[in-house]
Amino acid sequence: MRNLYDLDGKVAVVFGGNGYLGKQFCLALAEYGAETYSCDISVRETDGAENECGACPGKIHPLKVNAADKTELIALRQEIEQREQRIDILVNATTMKANDFYLPFEDVSLEGWDVGLLGNLTIPFLTVQTFVPLMKAHRKGSIINISSHYGIVGNDQRIYEGANLDSVYTHGGAKNARIYSHGVYNAAKGGLINFTRYLAAYYGEYNIRANCISPGGVYHEAENKAFLEKYSSKVPLGRKANPEEINGALIFLASDSSSYVTGHNLVVDGGYTIW
Repeated sequence: MRNLYDLDGKVAVVFGGNGYLGKQFCLALAEYGAETYSCDISVRETDGAENECGACPGKIHPLKVNAADKTELIALRQEIEQREQRIDILVNATTMKANDFYLPFEDVSLEGWDVGLLGNLTIPFLTVQTFVPLMKAHRKGSIINISSHYGIVGNDQRIYEGANLDSVYTHGGAKNARIYSHGVYNAAKGGLINFTRYLAAYYGEYNIRANCISPGGVYHEAENKAFLEKYSSKVPLGRKANPEEINGALIFLASDSSSYVTGHNLVVDGGYTIW
């Protein structure tokens, strides 16, 4: 059974690999044996991600790319193909929030809406379209899209009163006493779940699986106590997830332990969506 989770000899490409969850995903994939390419627009030359996994030195390879640019994605695919000749696991963990993300719904801009769609839905479309030919050539692959529990349910806007998320996740564009979570996030993440089902149906004949992970809220030390307590009160387990607690779902879907699982949305939310 242990061998079912083994990723030795596999090649993983993680978009958003330098993000809060993306870094955890890269470390987990590398620890289980995958040659892991951490792809992000914010990768720094001094990032040192390849040295962060003590048990798997040299397994994480940071690559800078603008995933919204198809030309750059094709060049990235060619580079990875030249190095590895294949890709087995594609993880879409990108997200984007405009500075007006936390404004009241009536005040958010079309530009902000477009930013949210780009980061959470359009980029996964582009990455799958670009990289799936390598999976088709080997007639095997696992696509894992990172959605959210807010792709399943609406937000309780009351929990954002007194929260400091505007300063943590954007550049303080809301500038108002009470913040609101943007509807584009729900729309895009919900769309990503159904897009994943589409991919599962479309590529099933090539033995390419497509699945989603929908995490609930993940603990961030910069979030203030007011928000943390209100959010946690809505979770049956009474807390937010630790970042590494999403890794088990990722390794399950990336590995042969889920070889007969496709089109599934694996919810990891502490029970948030059960009531």
